[in-house]
Amino acid sequence: MRVYMRLLLTVLVVVAGSSWVADADPAELTISEGRTREFKTERALGKAVISWLADGNAQAAIECDALVKSLLAEQEPSARSYFLAAQVANLRERPHDAISALESAIGRYPDEKAPVMSFPVRIVARFWIGTIARHSGDMQKAQSVYESILADPGDSEGRGNLMMMCNLYLAEIESEHLRRNDRAVTNLEAIERVGRPSGHWAMQYEMYKAWAQHRHAQIVRGKEQAAHELSPYPEVTLAPLLAVTQLKLSGIGASPLAGCCGRDERRDVIGETFSERVIQGRSSPIDEALVRLADGYMLEANKKYGEAENHYSRLFQNDSFLSPIAGISLARMKKAQGKISEAAAILEQVRAKYPGYDLLVTSLQQSLK
Repeated sequence: MRVYMRLLLTVLVVVAGSSWVADADPAELTISEGRTREFKTERALGKAVISWLADGNAQAAIECDALVKSLLAEQEPSARSYFLAAQVANLRERPHDAISALESAIGRYPDEKAPVMSFPVRIVARFWIGTIARHSGDMQKAQSVYESILADPGDSEGRGNLMMMCNLYLAEIESEHLRRNDRAVTNLEAIERVGRPSGHWAMQYEMYKAWAQHRHAQIVRGKEQAAHELSPYPEVTLAPLLAVTQLKLSGIGASPLAGCCGRDERRDVIGETFSERVIQGRSSPIDEALVRLADGYMLEANKKYGEAENHYSRLFQNDSFLSPIAGISLARMKKAQGKISEAAAILEQVRAKYPGYDLLVTSLQQSLK
């Protein structure tokens, strides 16, 4: 009976398949064949990227270029292909090629859901372009693309948060690169006027609003006074997860390229490469703080305590909005390792530098007993 059923299923599949092929539109078949080729090329690209970044195979880097060219040579390259091309070009330190690929994605698929996050291609691609432009020194391009998002933030519930992110980056460009603090203050004050969204978007909103207030205080009243005034915002413990989300939207991460690598555990080298370049480039205090907090969190979760401590400690020593959170994360990790005295000492350092965190620090100290 089982053999009969297996045979029947086989016949049904063959007949159904033959019927579909007979009735299918030739154009649909061409698209289907194109998607199949794309999938195979993506897998080959994943292997080549790993061979290049993890194994140091220089020839594999050249192979990546050829595979990207093959993806974009399809009759109708998918939005995903353009994002992959942008990631590879960015890894290859070719910002103009990366931006060109993303602009092509916007031109072809402006309203299609992007291969990362839940926003349209035109939104995500523009955030990626902004990041690439900032980190390659093209501040004029970065300003232009963030202003285009502000003019068209879409109609999702999270559009206000997108506008807050844009203004944070615009303020950083004005203050850190163009030395125009008056214009930076204008961008930061614009964040104050964004209405509070509902649902899970509210958590990110609270972080951006508090971040803008802190940066405003740093510019107007100085870093030391701003540190004394800084206090925890609601759901502050979720900051590492929100950092991961913002990095992903900004194109500082492994997706979607890591998805081409199958189950190869070395695919983490993609995200690590992007993170290391952000830290080494030192062109964006915002991105560096996000990378250190997010990477510290992920390394801690994987029990790589030494590497996690390096990120947390470096961030805690800075004057970032996320610095006290890094100090608390470091203390929590020390506690998990059974290093109670070290955890207590770190919490006291947090309290001394950021008096506004006193209640939270006191609560955490109680948990050490």
